[in-house]
Order: sequence, then structure tokens, then C-alpha cells
Amino acid sequence: AFALTLLCKMGVLIIFSLAYNMLLGQTGLLSFGHAIYFGLSGYSTIHILNGINLNVISNLPVAILPLIGFLVGFLLGIGIGYLSTKRIGTAFAMISLGFCELITALTLIFVVFFNGEDGIQADRVTGTDMFGISYGPQSEVYYLILGWVLVCSGIMYYITKTPFGKMCNAVRENSQRAEFIGYNIRKVRWLAFMMSAGFAGAAGSLHAINYEHIGFESVSLVQSGYVLFNAYIGGIGNFFGPIVGAISLTYLDTVLSDITESWIL
Repeated sequence: AFALTLLCKMGVLIIFSLAYNMLLGQTGLLSFGHAIYFGLSGYSTIHILNGINLNVISNLPVAILPLIGFLVGFLLGIGIGYLSTKRIGTAFAMISLGFCELITALTLIFVVFFNGEDGIQADRVTGTDMFGISYGPQSEVYYLILGWVLVCSGIMYYITKTPFGKMCNAVRENSQRAEFIGYNIRKVRWLAFMMSAGFAGAAGSLHAINYEHIGFESVSLVQSGYVLFNAYIGGIGNFFGPIVGAISLTYLDTVLSDITESWIL
């Protein structure tokens, strides 16, 4: 049971870290507020689960809820990314930090939707799902997360090999030269921001399904800093670096926290 819980947490953070690396490692944009898309997609997923259990929403398969989380994150990325990508460097980082603090404050103010510090709980068992899976046992949730890890990781890896992925690298390395040869660098950054926010939303949805709870800490600066550490420690220069960082830090955070509270992140 401990191993399954640990692996599920690793899987969620692998997707989140890879999504963050699309913005930082591939495009060169340092964000201090990427937990916004992770957390708000998690809130949306929890509300959908509660709606299904209350028969307010038609019985959607739990397996496709991360896709809805992706759409929520992507839509948020359209609006916030449009404003944020007008600036780069330190200005961009401070704008992302401002949005993060704003959303964190809203979770404590709009109690109707966010339920304050207590957060929201839900039951992921909404009846018999596709293929007779109920997602009651943790093992079934593990395979759900594993499947989405493979799908999301494969898509993000494919993006790095496309012309768009190479354009992101060009903007990261020398934005002035990329603009001089005809690239719309603002548009490239905006598209990268939207896709990164979308995959972060998918991770947030899986997080909500795994824990059956979402709270204000999921959109906080602490969560944004955690994914930043995962990407940097693993290595932002390599696609597989954030995977190594997510696995390593999650393992240390879980195992060493039993020894001393100083290791708790």
C-alpha cells in the first residue's frame, strides 16, 4: 500500500514537472505560479466528481477527467499567458508570482467554490466505470495514473522533436535572432505557455482523483516552488531530467520525513 501511494504521487509529479519544463527548460520562461493550473484543474475535477455522485452531472468516466483538467489548464493558460508573455525574464517571473498569490488569496475568500482552508473532498467511486473498473482500490488508480503518465510524457516528448519544439529552443537561446529571421517570438511563448498549463492541469486532475481532496495548498507558492525544484535538480537541459527530479525528491520527501521534520517540503 505504501509503495502504491508513493508511485501514484511520483506519477502525478512527473507529469507536472515535465509540463513545467516545457516552459522553463524548452522556452526559457521562469514561472513562480505554475501551481495555479495544477490546483484549479484539481478543484474542477473535485466538483465534477461531486456532481456525478449527486446526479447533477451525467456519469462521466473517471478515466477521462484528466482530459477535462487539461482543457481547464489550457483555457487558463490562454488568458493568463496572454498577459504574462508580454514580458520576459524577471518581469515575467514576478507577474507569475503575482497571479499565484492572487489565486491563493481567492481560495480563502470565495468559500462557496473553494471552501477555504478545509478544501473540498469527493468520492472517486462513482459507480462501475469503463471495463468494470470502480477506482476504489489504490491499484486501479495507480494504473490510471501510469497510463496518463505514458500518454502525457509521450506527447510532450514528441512536441520537443517537432518544428514548434525547435522554435521554442530558438526563442530560449537567442530571442532577438529568432525574431530577426521571422519568428513571432511572443506567439511561440504564448503557445508554449498554454500547452504547459494544459499538461499541468492534467496532473492536477490526477492529483485530485488520487487523494479525493483538494485544498488551497495546491495553488500556493509552495507547490510552484516544489515543481521548480523537481525540474532544476533533475536538470532542465534534458527532457528526462524533471522525471529524475520528481522521483528523487518525492522519494526523499516521503521516506526521510519519518526521520526528521527538516526534510518535509
